Amino acid sequence: MTQQISAVDNHRLDAVHLRALRASLQEDRQFRRQQLQDIARRAVEVVETDCTPDHAAHSEVRRQLTVAAQTALAETEAALARMDAGRYGGFGRCGRTISLQYLFVHPQARYCTGCQQFLAMQP
Repeated sequence: MTQQISAVDNHRLDAVHLRALRASLQEDRQFRRQQLQDIARRAVEVVETDCTPDHAAHSEVRRQLTVAAQTALAETEAALARMDAGRYGGFGRCGRTISLQYLFVHPQARYCTGCQQFLAMQP
C-alpha cells in the first residue's frame, strides 16, 4: 500500500489515514494468524514423517518462526487496541506523535523514530 503524504500533514492522523492503517494492520493480523496455522500444521506433518538427523534443527527453526510470528501478531493486536482506544500514533515514550510516513511503513509502531533508535541501542 503506497500513499503520498506531504510534509504539512505528516503528523495529522485523520479518518482516511486511520482507515488505511487499520486495513493494513488487519491484513497483517490475518497473515500472522495464517502463518501460525501453517507452521503448526507443518509441524504435525513433519513429526509424522521426519526421521532424519536434521529433525532437531527443523524443530528449532519452527520454534523460532513461531515466536517471531507470535511477537508480530501481538504487536499488531496492540496497535489495533491503541487505535480502538484513540491512542494510536503518538505519545509513546517522549510524548511526540509518530510521523505518518513512519506509521505507513511500520503501522505497529508504538514509538517515534528517535525513541525507537534510542531503545534499539539499549543493552
